[in-house]
Amino acid sequence: MTARGKQNSLSNTNGDNKVSLSIVVPAYNEEALIIHTIEHLLNISHQWVDDFEVIIVDDGSSDKTPEIIDQLAQKYDTIHAYHQNPNRGFGATVRKGFENSAKHFVMVCPVDYLFTLEDFDIYLALIKYSDIVIGYRRHRRQELPFYRRLVSSVYHTMVNIFFKLNFFDVNWIHMYHREQIPLFIGDSEGVFFLAENIIKAKRLGLKITGVDVNYIERPAGVATGIKPLTILKTVRELLSFYFRQMRT
Repeated sequence: MTARGKQNSLSNTNGDNKVSLSIVVPAYNEEALIIHTIEHLLNISHQWVDDFEVIIVDDGSSDKTPEIIDQLAQKYDTIHAYHQNPNRGFGATVRKGFENSAKHFVMVCPVDYLFTLEDFDIYLALIKYSDIVIGYRRHRRQELPFYRRLVSSVYHTMVNIFFKLNFFDVNWIHMYHREQIPLFIGDSEGVFFLAENIIKAKRLGLKITGVDVNYIERPAGVATGIKPLTILKTVRELLSFYFRQMRT
């Protein structure tokens, strides 16, 4: 069955038109944000989704994140907590979330993003006509300090040029059809994972829709993607993937 044919067959899996959604939340040293983000997700999801689960995957945190997500899982039936120890990286963490997801659609949601009702409505509307929906933080990049703006711009320029894409942002919110994920799931252990998914999906001819979303800078904690070692690892993964593709 072709990728497009597989997508068409998926459209009939929810004959009662109810929306079924797994929300994967990767977490690393997020004790300051995790409770607020998850409870906000629960509140928004209840208003827009008929059947949902929140899958939190801790990536070997050294703070109280592991204990907090276990407590959340005990408190709410719709929350499932998983742990990686030692730390393996963003890609490995999200992949573990995918492996444990059970709903029709799967969304990747960072801890430092608070959905608005408008955003949720847009994602759910677009995924019905797309294979993948990705969120853009257009205004956010324009307002970043010079160093962070430079890192983001250079990375996305490299992704677009090396792999002949045209996406403003590949590292933010992603929504997929769960049964399509094995067709394109990336091998990266790090930040390059989401870009790798998009690159592979595009080559399969899947329809990818980008949309601007609201964004508020995280009030606490540090985004690990801007750390120098993370940046170097991401660039190495990008180049390694590119040269492997050139040889095939």
